[in-house]
Amino acid sequence: MKLKEYRIPLPLTLDEYRRGQQWTENELFKETFQTCSTSITLDNHLSEEKRLEIIKEKIPFNYKSHITSSTRITHKKYHIKDQKPKFLELFFLNSKTDLILDEYAFNNWPYTLTIIENLDHSLRILIQSYYINHHYSILNNSQLYFSLTDEQMKYLKDYEIINIAERLEDYRIDEDPTRNISRKKPNILPLQLNTKWYENWPKNQASMCVYKLIEVILFNEKSFFTKAANKILVKTISEN
Repeated sequence: MKLKEYRIPLPLTLDEYRRGQQWTENELFKETFQTCSTSITLDNHLSEEKRLEIIKEKIPFNYKSHITSSTRITHKKYHIKDQKPKFLELFFLNSKTDLILDEYAFNNWPYTLTIIENLDHSLRILIQSYYINHHYSILNNSQLYFSLTDEQMKYLKDYEIINIAERLEDYRIDEDPTRNISRKKPNILPLQLNTKWYENWPKNQASMCVYKLIEVILFNEKSFFTKAANKILVKTISEN
């Protein structure tokens, strides 16, 4: 198991962020067709019996308090082709093997839970998110935002603040907040490159933070590491 909390400060209100998030999700869904041969979405077609079955089977006990009978549930099935993430290739001795991922999303705004899994390869990723309206003065609070079990605390790494003003390796100029200007809110963009802009953000300006807890579970870690070692060994011998 791997466990880590991330904090993402943003110069937005919760309502602004939610509208932007919905637009972004639509754009990302379009892009999935470039890497997925099939992408099936099941949402409102879920019966009440099926909804309760998913909640019972998929959600860990200590997460269930955040999910109610009215929580929106989305189930997507992705059939990923050659462009699968590199770390997932460790599961396959044949790198051309396609990968099928199930994604269960539980939207109980301002809390969301996403579960991505492939049970055939003993992989499960849980992403909890809280969207909170507040000033950044409490951003460096060392107390973790999420309640964890004693078992989870054994695997927890410290939290990390994600600074959106830092330049990414996978860089797109049209998505760079340090290079774009907002006509609607010129006092927000551009942010100054590679600065902790949030530390001196005016208290009268809108601000929020996204808290994310990422939990990666390998149900059979011995099998995973064996496959990884086998892949490295076979590739090294065959290519050299």
